[in-house]
Amino acid sequence: MISWKTLRTICLVLLLLPIAHLVYLVSRDTVATLNSSPDAWAAEIAAYARQDSVSKLPAEPIVVVGGRRVKLWSGLEELLAPHPVLMRGLGEATVDDLIYHYERLIGFYQPDTIVLLPGNSEFHIRANKDAQALVEGIQALVSLDDSLANSRRFLVITPLKTPLYPSDVPVIEEVLERLQSWAADHEKVTILDANSLLTKADGMPNPAYFRADGINLNEHGYVRLSVLLQTAIENDPLRQ
Repeated sequence: MISWKTLRTICLVLLLLPIAHLVYLVSRDTVATLNSSPDAWAAEIAAYARQDSVSKLPAEPIVVVGGRRVKLWSGLEELLAPHPVLMRGLGEATVDDLIYHYERLIGFYQPDTIVLLPGNSEFHIRANKDAQALVEGIQALVSLDDSLANSRRFLVITPLKTPLYPSDVPVIEEVLERLQSWAADHEKVTILDANSLLTKADGMPNPAYFRADGINLNEHGYVRLSVLLQTAIENDPLRQ
C-alpha cells in the first residue's frame, strides 16, 4: 500500500510537470531568439515536415506565417472556412527567417494567399530593424514569392503596437506609411492596419487586447485581428 507521504510526492511531481515543461519551452525559445541564425528554427521546420508527411494537404491554401503570434492564433481555420488555412508560425522568427525558410514553410504548399504577421522581434534583440529595413525585408519576401510560388495574393498585417514597447509606436507608424505607399503599385499586395482596431483614441496600444506579457494578443485581440482578416478575404477584389 502506498504511504501518504509517497502519494503526496507523486501528486506534487505531477502538478509540477506542466510548469517544468513550460519553463523548458520558454527557455528553448529564448535561446533560439538570441541565436541570430535562421537555423535556430530548424526543429520547428522539421516538425512541420513530419506533420505534412502524414496529412492530406489542401490545394491552394491560405498560409499564415510569422512568429509566436501566429502560433498563438487559434480558431482562424474555422472562421475562414471553407477556405483552407495553414498556420505556420516559427518561434520569434523575423521576416529574414521566413525568407530563408521560404521554400519549405511557404512555397511547398503552393498557396493561393499568403498572410504575414510580423512580430516584435523585428525591432528587438533578434533583428533591431528600423522602419526602412523591415519594409525592405517584406518587399524581398514578396519578390521571392513572385519568382517562385507566385501566389495570387499577399496580405501584410502591420506590426502591432504593444503596451510593453511604447517606443515602437513611431517606428510602426512609419512602417505602415511606407508599406501603404509601396503596395499602391502592387496589385496583389494588401496592407491590413490592425492597430486601428487595437489602440485607444490617442493611438497607443490598448492593454485590454493584450496578454499580461504586454506583447501577445489575448482572446479579445485575436477576435479583432481575425475579423479584420476575414473581411479582407471575403472582400477580395481579385476574386470579383
